[in-house]
Amino acid sequence: MTQALRRIQADLHIHTALSPCGSEEMRPPAIVAAALEARLDMIAICDHNSARNVAAVQKAAEGRLAVVAGMEIASAEEVHVVGLFPDIQSAEAASAEVRELLPAADEHYYSFFGEQEILNADGTFLDNETVALAVGTTLNLNDTVSLIKRHGGLAVAAHIDRPAFGVLSQLGWFPEGAGFHAVEVSRHLAGESPLLQEYRSFGLPITTSSDSHFLNEIGAAMTVLTIGDPTFAEVAMAFANLDGRRVDHA
Repeated sequence: MTQALRRIQADLHIHTALSPCGSEEMRPPAIVAAALEARLDMIAICDHNSARNVAAVQKAAEGRLAVVAGMEIASAEEVHVVGLFPDIQSAEAASAEVRELLPAADEHYYSFFGEQEILNADGTFLDNETVALAVGTTLNLNDTVSLIKRHGGLAVAAHIDRPAFGVLSQLGWFPEGAGFHAVEVSRHLAGESPLLQEYRSFGLPITTSSDSHFLNEIGAAMTVLTIGDPTFAEVAMAFANLDGRRVDHA
């Protein structure tokens, strides 16, 4: 029997208090509550260069909300790439590889960026990340995308409309051979922006995400997906435009 498809609302780029620029309020229970209030069906947790808070948010959601395991990796060129992974094990394995490429955080780093909190599902403090998550890795862009794919993930060119840390701002062109599965535009890009025509020319689905660092940003931008269930496998099919699944609106 053919699976019935439905439209779901997804915000596929949300940070927690682990990210150096993430607010302390971005704790698992609060993130889940804000996502439900925004009527989201699916979110992805994508902290900078780490997936160490994903499991806590998944546990906090307790089946009320689909939580995809993700990570926002900064390449050596300072291009930000969102990786979406099929499960927590894949995300944490990729995260461990990235962590080995980052320098230790010192007191000057912490005084500027603050703590990088690893949290329990109830939002309480578990540990502090001791590497500098705010800096770029030693992986070039192609190797960054390859790492995501090696762990079964989907590689998304993050916030390509932004004046910094997007592939266009950092490289000056879109590398069609890099192997991206999708491109993401930020919540700041107007829905009628002429830039969208340029981005569509890349031949990839376009997602829109909030890139939330504060609770009130969650759901401020979202992607509507036409899929069966809110799962990673269905998102992968939508990105590939298979069997009626699609990125229906961004």
